[in-house]
Parts: sequence; C-alpha cells; structure tokens
Amino acid sequence: MRTITISGKLDADRLSAGLAGAADGPTVTPAGDGLVRVRDRGPGPDLALTVPDGLACDASWWAASVVRRALRRVPDADACASPGLGSVLRTGLWRHPDAPPGPVDAAGVVLFKPGMAVGASTLRELARRLADCGYRADRARVLEDEEIVGGGGGAAPPPPPHHYLPHAELARRGTLTAEERIAFLRVYDRPEFREVFGARPQDLPVECAYDLLAGGRLSVERLEAWSTASAELRGLDSGAVDGPNEIGDCLFVNVYRDPERPAEPAVVVINPHMPGVLGQLEDTGHRAVAVLVAPAGARPLPWARMRREFCGVTDPARALPGSLRGDALAGLYPLSGPAGEPVRRTNNGVHLSNGAIEALQDARTWFGLRPDGTAAGQALRAAGLVPETVLARPFLEQAGRRRAVATLTDGLGAGAAAAALTAARLCEVDEFPGNAESVRRVDLAWDLAAELGREPGAVAVLATGSVGRNRACPDSDLNLLVLHRPEPGAPVRPGPARRTVDGVEVCVEHLALDGAERLTDALDPAAGGSFDAAAERLGSAARLGGLVLFDPEGHVPRLAERAAAQRVPAALLAQALSEVRRRMQPGRGTADGPGRDEVRRAAYDLARLVLTAGPMRFHKAKWVPADLRSAGRPQLWEVLREAWQLGEPDEERVRAELAAATAPSGADHRPPADHRPPVDARALADARGLLASGRFADALFCARFAAAVAGHGPGTDAAPPAGLAERIAALCDEESDRATRPDRPSPSPLSPQGTPR
Repeated sequence: MRTITISGKLDADRLSAGLAGAADGPTVTPAGDGLVRVRDRGPGPDLALTVPDGLACDASWWAASVVRRALRRVPDADACASPGLGSVLRTGLWRHPDAPPGPVDAAGVVLFKPGMAVGASTLRELARRLADCGYRADRARVLEDEEIVGGGGGAAPPPPPHHYLPHAELARRGTLTAEERIAFLRVYDRPEFREVFGARPQDLPVECAYDLLAGGRLSVERLEAWSTASAELRGLDSGAVDGPNEIGDCLFVNVYRDPERPAEPAVVVINPHMPGVLGQLEDTGHRAVAVLVAPAGARPLPWARMRREFCGVTDPARALPGSLRGDALAGLYPLSGPAGEPVRRTNNGVHLSNGAIEALQDARTWFGLRPDGTAAGQALRAAGLVPETVLARPFLEQAGRRRAVATLTDGLGAGAAAAALTAARLCEVDEFPGNAESVRRVDLAWDLAAELGREPGAVAVLATGSVGRNRACPDSDLNLLVLHRPEPGAPVRPGPARRTVDGVEVCVEHLALDGAERLTDALDPAAGGSFDAAAERLGSAARLGGLVLFDPEGHVPRLAERAAAQRVPAALLAQALSEVRRRMQPGRGTADGPGRDEVRRAAYDLARLVLTAGPMRFHKAKWVPADLRSAGRPQLWEVLREAWQLGEPDEERVRAELAAATAPSGADHRPPADHRPPVDARALADARGLLASGRFADALFCARFAAAVAGHGPGTDAAPPAGLAERIAALCDEESDRATRPDRPSPSPLSPQGTPR
C-alpha cells in the first residue's frame, strides 16, 4: 500500500474523478488542514506533493496528472532514459547511444504535428514520460516541409500520406456499408434532424469529401472552415445532428448545407476534415518532429495503456490527466501552436501509433524503415503475411463488415496483430460490390424495425441473410429476425411471414429470447449426433451475428458472442474431414486417382466443413467463395477455384454457363427418365443475382454448383489438374490437426468498432 499526500487547495471530488479507472484502484480521502491523501495498492515509496503557485490549470487536474504519472511509473524507469533527445532540434537526426543492432523493435512513433512549437523542454519531458512507462526513444528526426508534403493540392485528392491512409481513402472514395448505414441512422434519425435540415437523414445524398470539392462546387478553405467550426462547437463524436460523428473505423460524417444556397438539400459528407488535415501537411514553412519509441524496461506498460494514459484520446478535452494531449490543453505539457495557442479539438498537436501495424506504417513513413527491418514486420512475415501488402491495403473484410486494419489492431503487439489479420481478407476501401443494394434494404429495415419493435414482448430486431453480410444482390430478400420475450398466455408466434415492401420481398421470423439462449449454448461433445445436425444448429445461431437494428436492452452482442464462440465437436469435425480425405485416395474414379467430379465435390465439402467450424458458419453454396476469401482462407479459395475451373471469368462466359445450366431440363422441367432432378431454381437465381452485382467468379461457381447438384454438369471422370487431390488431402490433414489440438482456440468475431482517429 502506497500513500501520496498532497497539500494545497484542491477539490477531492474532482481529484477522485480525475483518477477514475487508474491502475491499482487509488482512493482519495480528505485529511483536513488542506491535505488530501491518495492510497493505492501498487508498489513504490510514499510521496508528499505540494500544489505549486501560478498553475495554468485547475489544481485538481494538476494533482490528478502528477498522481497518474506516479502510479504508472515502472520500477526500472531510471534505466529507460533517452539522453540528449532534445539535440535533434539542432542536428536534425538523433539516435540513442545504446540502440542495439538488428531489427528495430518499433513499438510506435510519436509525431509532433506540423506547425506545433516543439522545444527542447518538450522533448525532455517526453523522454521522462516515456521512461516512466518503460520505453525510450530509439531515434528522432526533424522533418522539414519538403519532407512532409505528400504532393498535389487544391480540390484534387493528393496522394495521401501513409500516416493518414485509411482516413484519406475514405475521404476520396468511401461509401457507407450496411453496418455503417445503421450506425448513421442511429445517430441522425431524430426529429431534431428534420427540424434543422428539413428532410430525413436517409433521404439525403452521401458524398465523400473530395467529391464535394470536385468541379469547384466547394473550396477546400470553405470546407475546412465549416468542418473546424463544427468540431470546435460540438466536439468529436458528440451525437449532435450538426456535428462530426464517428460511425465506422476512421470514418466520420457531418451534414453540410450551403449557407449561400439554403434551398438546396443538405449533403452527408464522409471525412470532411481530411482535405484540411492533408492541407496542413502541405503548408510550406512548417516542420514536424518524429520520435521512434522502443521498449526499454523489463515490463513496459501495455500499448493499450500507452494510447489511453500516455497519449490520450483524440479530443484533448476528453483526454486523461497525465496524457500528452490532456496536459498540453491544460498547460502542463510544453506543446502549443506556433503563436503559443493551446492545442485544439481539431488539432491535438501530437500523434502516437495505436499498435504494431500503425507503428510499422509510421516507421516507414517518417523514418524510411523497411518493414522487414523491424521486429513487427518480421513477425507478420513469419505468420505468412506480406508486410508491404498489409500496409498498402488498409482495410479488412469479414462477412461483409469493413474494418480498418489500424483500428482492428489498436493496442495489439505484432503477434496478436498478425493473428487478427490472418482471420480476415485485406481489401481496398470500396471492394464491396453488394453494398449499394444492402444499404437500400437497410433503409427499409430501419423503418420496419421501428414497427416490429413495438410488438408486444419484442426486445430486438436484426437484419440477417445477405443484407446482414452486406452482400445483397438486386433480387435479394430482406430477412429480419425479431427476438421476443414470451408473455404469459400469449398465442404461439406464427412461422416466418412474407410481404413485399418497395419491390423487396421481406421475410420476418420470430425467435423467443429463451430459445436464443438455448440455441447459443455450447454444443455437447458427448451428445453424439451428426456433423450436419451440428452445422444446422450453428448456422441458425450465427444469425444472431446479423446487423442490429433495435436492441434497447443490449441482448444481441452477448448472444452474438456466444454464437461465435460455439465449436463443432472435434470428433465430428475430424470424422467429416477424414471422409473427404478418404475420397482423395489413389485408385478412385480413374486409374490414377479420383476424377474431376469427385475432386470438385471434395473441394466444396472441405470448404463447407471449414466454414461451419468458423464464426461465420456455412450458410449456402452462394456464399462459399466470398466466405472463404473474407475468412482469410486463400488456400481453400484457390483450391475451390481450381477444382471448379473458375479462372477469371467475364460476364459473357457466366451468361453462357447459365444458359447451358438450364438447357437440359429447365428450372421447372420434370425429371427425365434417368431421374435427374431439375436444376435448382433458387441456386440459378442466386447465380444471376451475383452476375448482376459483378461478382463473376462467384456467379460461375453458383451456376456450376446448381448444375452439378442436378446431375447436369459435365459428368466426366477426366483427371483433375495434377496434384489437386493431394492438396485437398493435405488441407484435410491440416484442418483435422487443428480441430483435435487440445489448445484449439475458440473462434471469435471481429471486435467492435469505435476508436477515434
């Protein structure tokens, strides 16, 4: 138990609020005669502090800052010094005298943003605070304006500096995904929005910032002035209908109405702050200071704490005492604008890499370090990832959900970041061909959810199916799942109900809340049963991972987590994999091994088994290619592509295949004498929908799958491509080994959104 005694005039309640959530659970007790005692459970000597005269901030803030920094100080802080760091302002470059050779262990980069007044005292205090946390500066650099400028200017989007890549890409060519559309409506669909802007939010156009600037519709200066004024007035992410709000990873929106053209409709703008942010980087006469941070102590603070406690959240007004951003705003950290003005909500003055991947990007951007020359880059490569690809593709997709790489890996070290990245697909910002149709259905679902949420006993409404995965085609249904709490004496809920709304067929299904609890229970390995029965149950439970439209009591996230954590009993999975592998043995189908049809079926069955074991779960053939890609299983996708001879088809080839699939019997034809079933009309409709969405490889697979199931496929036992059966067998062995490992980790969905820029 350690005691910190503070003498001077301060408010014990404010001090207690400033220490809320601090490690070791400090307690604040007034002791009379101007004394306050702070006790905590951590190690360290007792301290006596006196509130100094002439503070630039509230005395309680000062005390909270000093106490927080004392509480987080590591035992070997004195060994983590960065001697002479301030000399970089004279020399332009600095390297720690004890920096080891070999790969750089770059935990992160501290960047004092262009135009900030950075003096020797700024860097000395930075070094002290880093040492308190078990880190030191490995190297530092002063960047003059020509080294900062990314090029371009004006209304045309410049090549975005890598430091701001996800934000800039969204400002250039971003759209709202289905999930982000719901988040947008949740913030803005309120009566006060209609009072201010004269329309519903879903009726306004959505444009990215640079589209708004295109053709001189708006100048960069006017956009920046409006965006800055709005942020200063409302703050970031306030929930105000006339302020900037984060609704997705690295994605802020604000609603702009031209004051000179009040009769014109307002427009929703994606990342309106980015042209101004990039413009600040392009201003001549400015310089920035970058510091590469490396772990130095035996037990440095976890990086998540460094982000929250050492650096502070994006908005300095919300940052913790003791953080760089919060203390700079309070006047306790020597950092200010060029004229001595304090940091602002729209320019917090300092950046800190949020995790291993952003550190890798920042180290390359500001220090020119090759990814393979860093410990994090080597860890990515060891996990089978190409570091350069990770840095070039700043987004991930899993089951239609778009996540920024930097956000998903926020606070993670290199090993944990690599594990997170291999469970999803790296992608560009706009690689979501089903997005527009999904968003149109989300707008319908939003209004229907309000109606369904008023039903007796209703507790939640979700969008499932293709809309829930942001993959809707022009002919897709809208599937809604209503969770309800049964009321005594209430009649039994009817089965799924269908109706057509604005040309979209809507299917509404009800599920009792206690039934959802049972559905998401862990599967009993001793219960036996079949793999197919387990797969059906897991697929039903996976619907609870759909898009949440209405959930005032907060049931869905917990149920979705339970559903994602369910496992296929290892014995059932291993048995099913063993059967697929057996079919790939030599001597089956042809003289040399299984025929092409057998290999096709085996590749599909292997994909189905693997997807069933993952948190997205197998649903239907239509989604198998997309699910394999988005689950980070490129080997399985390539095997499926090769087995089904998909290649890189164009529209003409897919249309020809669809015509061939229906030619033998037609979707409604009766089975001929050989009892071949008709081609699955639903599967062919799925193929046509995928074709209309431009997903040609997926459409070709779906068409061929429909024909093969009906027995209308090529029907040949010709040998498949060389080595393909062996590859499928090897993948079966790998998956079987993974399934029977005692330490097999539970699958988990992507983490929730919500990290400020």
